Amino acid sequence: MDGVAIVVVIVLLLGAAGIVWGIVALVRRQQYIKSLRERGWTFVNSPTFDAVARLGNPPFGIGFRRRPDDQIIGRTSLGRPFQVIEYKSEHWSGWVGMVTVSRRLPELWITGGETQPRFGVAATVVPSPPQLGPGWQIGALDPAFAAAALTPQVCERLNAMAAGQPGVNVSTDADQLVMLDPPRKDAELLGPWLEQFATVAAAIDAAPLDPWIQPEQPPRLSFYHHPDWYWIGVDDSLLHVTPVTRSGHAHSTSEVIRGRDGDGPPFVAFTHHWKTTRTETYTDSEGRTQTRTVTENHSEAILGFQLPARMPWLQVGRRGFGRGISFESEAFNDQFAVSARDTKFAYDVIHPRQMEYLMANPPASFQFVDDWAWFSAGVHNQPTIAHCSLFLRGFLARIPRFVWRNLGLADTPYPALDPAQLGRAALQR
Repeated sequence: MDGVAIVVVIVLLLGAAGIVWGIVALVRRQQYIKSLRERGWTFVNSPTFDAVARLGNPPFGIGFRRRPDDQIIGRTSLGRPFQVIEYKSEHWSGWVGMVTVSRRLPELWITGGETQPRFGVAATVVPSPPQLGPGWQIGALDPAFAAAALTPQVCERLNAMAAGQPGVNVSTDADQLVMLDPPRKDAELLGPWLEQFATVAAAIDAAPLDPWIQPEQPPRLSFYHHPDWYWIGVDDSLLHVTPVTRSGHAHSTSEVIRGRDGDGPPFVAFTHHWKTTRTETYTDSEGRTQTRTVTENHSEAILGFQLPARMPWLQVGRRGFGRGISFESEAFNDQFAVSARDTKFAYDVIHPRQMEYLMANPPASFQFVDDWAWFSAGVHNQPTIAHCSLFLRGFLARIPRFVWRNLGLADTPYPALDPAQLGRAALQR
């Protein structure tokens, strides 16, 4: 048998093996789904985003590309609703199990064993109750809530969960008690696991937690620690009113987000896509000159904050070629380049206290254009938006009152943040 024939045989064998493996996998999947339904549970092959839309704490609430997959829905033997779902985002991929609790509660993070805390969590580490024993980590925004929630009964049930699996990673998320990595592959294991997990939820329901009940949030794609951010997705009307690149063709938007943080300025953020096409000349293998059309795809991040008044044009960026306007601080001049059409306005806004703020919190380059502040952030993601939002709120708070009055406002629209607000804002970046 020659070499070509051997290759053909190998390819045919590999193809046949692939087909057999595909059939085996399909049969196993159907048997698995049948075992779930025999328990009275519902299996959803392609759930809509509504399945997790109300959840806002990691692994939910982070990133722009989030996708729920296989979902199991049902009730425990005592009637407590549960779901087990596969979830994927830019930052995490895996299975999540959750059971419903009777109240919408603040976030609480309970990690035991060798399990690592979840990506993106911003919480304060609080002491672990002695009833939990060694090896547990507790996180919360409100230590008083954590202390009230971790009753001896709750600790007992958590220890029981930890005895049955190597790591426990539990959190509260509104009216859901959430745990990562349930034993979802085998219904015979998943059933008892859910029953045991439900006992933790029952113990939390029995704890005196009414003072911490949270308001109900609308069922939409939410963002961790940013309750006033809104997912829009696509809004190509923005192409006509924002400073996007105008050249090229096939312009479009994606991952459009609007919102604000607290009393800060509202923002719009999105990715702008477009294409350029060019004709280039090349020489083929026979030495003949040919032409071909080349199309390239491009994208850029757009981030703008709406200001409360029209501002004279002002640009603040890192020092590059050219010094811009000279200020009294050489350290500032060495680090930043400021340009403005109205030099007095620039001196009024970039005063010594503002210079200290800029040097301590160097931002992405930004400019005031009429009643918008546009940032050249370079990337479109949740941390960048949050950072620019927090920075700009502090920058605007340092603009003197007389400047706002000269712009037609009765007073400063952004009073200085008190230390408690600054701490919360920094935690939520």
